[in-house]
Amino acid sequence: MEDDYDASFDVGVAVKEELPEATSKYKKKEKRRGRRSNGMRQPGSTSKANDVINDAGRTDDYVSSPDVSSDAGAEKKSKKKRKRDRSSNSNADDGIPEGFLKSSMHTESTDGLERKQKTSLLLPPLPLKGMFIDERRNLPVYQHSAEIVDLISNNDVVLVVAETGSGKSTQLPVYVHESGLLKKSAKAAVASLSQLPKKKYGRTICVTQPRRVAAITLAKRVSEEINCIPGTIVGHRVRFDDTTDVRGHGTTKIIYATDGMLLRESITDPLLKRYGMIALDEAHERSLQTDVLFGVVKRAMAARRKGGGGNVTSSGQLKDNVDDELNFEKDEEILSGMKEEAASLGLPPLRVCVMSATLDVDTFRTFFPGSSMINVPGRQYPVQVVHSDQIYEDYIDAALNTVINIYKSTPDGDGSDVLVFLTGQDEIEDLATLLKRYLEDLKNDDTADQNVTGDIVQNIKGIGTSITSGHSLIVNGVLICVLYASLPPEQQMLAFRPKPAGCSRKVILATNIAETSVTLDGIRYVVDCGKHKSREYKSSTGMESLVVSDISKAQAAQRMGRAGRISEGICLRLYPKESYDLLAETTVPEILRVNLAQVVLQLKGMGIHDPRSFSFLTPPNSESIKKSFEVLAALGAIDKSMDLTVYGKKMSQLPLDPIYANLLLQSSKFECVAEILSVVAMLSAENIFYHPGRGVDDQGGLAARGAAAHRRFASYEGDLPTLLNVYNAWRKEAIYARTATPRKTKQKLKKGKASSAMLSHGDWCTQNFINGRALTRAHDVRSQLSDLCSRLGMDIHSSCSSEMTTFYKCICAGLFLQVATRLPNPDQSQGKKYSRYNGAGIIQSRGHYKTKIGGIIVSIHPSSCIFGRNPAPKCVVYTDLLHTTRMYIRGTTQIREEWLNDYAPHID
Repeated sequence: MEDDYDASFDVGVAVKEELPEATSKYKKKEKRRGRRSNGMRQPGSTSKANDVINDAGRTDDYVSSPDVSSDAGAEKKSKKKRKRDRSSNSNADDGIPEGFLKSSMHTESTDGLERKQKTSLLLPPLPLKGMFIDERRNLPVYQHSAEIVDLISNNDVVLVVAETGSGKSTQLPVYVHESGLLKKSAKAAVASLSQLPKKKYGRTICVTQPRRVAAITLAKRVSEEINCIPGTIVGHRVRFDDTTDVRGHGTTKIIYATDGMLLRESITDPLLKRYGMIALDEAHERSLQTDVLFGVVKRAMAARRKGGGGNVTSSGQLKDNVDDELNFEKDEEILSGMKEEAASLGLPPLRVCVMSATLDVDTFRTFFPGSSMINVPGRQYPVQVVHSDQIYEDYIDAALNTVINIYKSTPDGDGSDVLVFLTGQDEIEDLATLLKRYLEDLKNDDTADQNVTGDIVQNIKGIGTSITSGHSLIVNGVLICVLYASLPPEQQMLAFRPKPAGCSRKVILATNIAETSVTLDGIRYVVDCGKHKSREYKSSTGMESLVVSDISKAQAAQRMGRAGRISEGICLRLYPKESYDLLAETTVPEILRVNLAQVVLQLKGMGIHDPRSFSFLTPPNSESIKKSFEVLAALGAIDKSMDLTVYGKKMSQLPLDPIYANLLLQSSKFECVAEILSVVAMLSAENIFYHPGRGVDDQGGLAARGAAAHRRFASYEGDLPTLLNVYNAWRKEAIYARTATPRKTKQKLKKGKASSAMLSHGDWCTQNFINGRALTRAHDVRSQLSDLCSRLGMDIHSSCSSEMTTFYKCICAGLFLQVATRLPNPDQSQGKKYSRYNGAGIIQSRGHYKTKIGGIIVSIHPSSCIFGRNPAPKCVVYTDLLHTTRMYIRGTTQIREEWLNDYAPHID
């Protein structure tokens, strides 16, 4: 076997590169290549690489220099002799150079019963290029670099089980790129074509990540390591941020992307023609997008595989009747057409690498028969795990006391940072406020009593998102950072930056976004609450809710690993050992507990006729798929033959839930596209309004001022027009730019682009008690949706202006599947007495509603604008069902019930 590295070498025996006849043109090219290679290498890196190779038993000194090309003996070596040398040494122990060992590689057969053992040689590590040579050489994955490339070159699918800190996410794609494997495979694929294709396919590596922050940070790190400008050789692709191909189409060779971005790309390109290898990282998380992406990649592999397509149906749910047989045949025809297209373009086989630290190997081997596996040990330092002696009902209080104890009893400095895992944004913001107040009190009074923390928790719990939350702040030498998915990227990066001057310790409050892939330097202490938020869906009622539930043992191991990346660490679990033993081994895949309407629509958009024939990693419940068909049929996305309608094709091109995609497309009929764009964008953001705390901690009457500021936006008709009022007022009264500075603001005022009465974005949000981060996110989402709507031929500037009745009719037509009508009489069967006012002085609602779909008894959420309205509206649409102590509806807006007959004919 001959590997296509920078210098060709046999297994264990080094040979010099065979070169063609020396011509002046070739010599110039070789000199330029040598200068480029030397320019990218750090001083001294060549000699160190040679020492490693020679220590491993190599007999020559590998140097990419003109000396190789000038060696006449090397030019005369023939491939025939090297082949003969390999065959003579392959089965003889005494023919293996000293320092090389035999290793056994196990490959599971397609039936999963027989195993074939193949004896191969352990290759020496590949020579490294670029920056941080010493650090990269110390990573555990480096010792297996050549073996990994060898496995990828000889197998369609490779499972890489690598522990935390091994370097798999950053190093493995670089090894494959620098080996030239994909380039060689792409050239071999087009060699038999009579005419070369116009584009070069199969030469890019895509590394998928479940979260955007991981994709961004990994791409940045790899760019630094190989000494390139971000967006040239290495780039990232996430929502609202694409740094790839800055030098032209197809120039970026290693792309770090979120699962959702690659999934959207597969809608227009099911063959994934650009990519020669796809690395599916953090596969153990089993998010919805990841599971669907596995099936999409497997389908593309089958179409691009030469000499047979392989099995792409794993669920076996078809063939129940004649109609199912016909549907199966249609999908087979589609796959056959994909194979013909792949053959005509000369696409190379698609290689897949599945990576994770805690991988369920049996599941993936069943899904990818014949796959090979390699286990890479991690560099993780020892981590001491400490469990609490009791179960804390208020784990925020427990987390606060734990962080304070760490602060008081442990030395600060490098390697003393704390990472706290919580369930969501609200809890993170609450704890950040608590820490800030405690540290301020400690700074003013060194004798501050630790016991007062419990009272602080009770007083300010649930205050919501603060105006300036998300910005790092240093209090008493402690830098408090927050990290969650809805935080803007520039503020997420604050948690990854080195500690500034005047800071001795960093405390990072994060959701499970910090569990995998991302590396937070300096973490020594991890505080794990043992909880996370997960989506739950009941297909019988169509209700989807976000609930706080226990994590799995696999998640607990990932969180613990954050403390052992750079030094010995301590993981403090806020639950007893008995509770840990009762946790599930792995997390239930998201595809088994969410609404699949958007997944089914995406699959239909990719050309899959019957999604039941799709190869899911874990087949979902047939009832959930059936419910999704019913929803899409009611929206007009599919017809009776399960074919995607013209309207459904438009819906599939919008990255929205089908309900909101329908709402946006309906706006064209009612000529209120501009208003609905703003509403849908605002719905994608969270916590628009900032509600200051009430009671003894309400300094300066913030609660009353906040309520007064919000009243000017409130609409009598409900929440959706209220959100529209906020966005329109912000655009009219505030100056916002991504890189806004006081100087630019003054320039705008000078040029007359803004009136002197306008405020900066931050000042406007502070004055009106509005979450500035949420508004900027809504602005970005609206810009993206506007571009997509323009491509669909919609007039994004059409507006109903002051004719709001048209707007409400559009809301009814778009959200007709989420309608609730008021019950004739309040439910007082249990003789409960209702107080007219709650503790905040707001009239409580006595109205009970029943949803049209599912017949669920619900109440209007207290955060709604029409909560407590007297009289309560008779008919409303809603955006969310929320289950806490009772069933609530949020995002409610009043409509007229008679409109349902005109704009919602599918509803009973």
